[in-house]
Amino acid sequence: MPSKFRFCCPNCKEIFDAPANAFCPKCKQPVSVPEGGMIQIYRKGSPLGVADGFGIYLNGQPCGFIGNKETVCIPLPYGRYTVHIARGMNRKCNDPVVDLTPQNPVSYMKVYMKPGFWSNSFVLEPSTPEEMPPV
Repeated sequence: MPSKFRFCCPNCKEIFDAPANAFCPKCKQPVSVPEGGMIQIYRKGSPLGVADGFGIYLNGQPCGFIGNKETVCIPLPYGRYTVHIARGMNRKCNDPVVDLTPQNPVSYMKVYMKPGFWSNSFVLEPSTPEEMPPV
């Protein structure tokens, strides 16, 4: 089990990292891991020296940023989620869709930037628990 999770406060929409049960740093409301699953994303090192955060979006909603060689664990209710990564004006991403179910409660992904001729794109690939760094 991860030591910290990425939360989006249901009350004020503040995005923050915290242990499984915590209080929103902005509105002080309690948040906890919902009944359901989790999307765990690992950002591989950027070969181009791009160390800025990549924006994470689930079903079009912002979920904060992921830094270079960082792992983010986002607890979510069971359901279908479209995952998108963006940086600045760069919007090219393969946008995988994942289904979190009782039979498949965790989706592991790794993301990296793929250099292009005119612009860069983000690649999100399925991963396994063994390929993920410890969190």
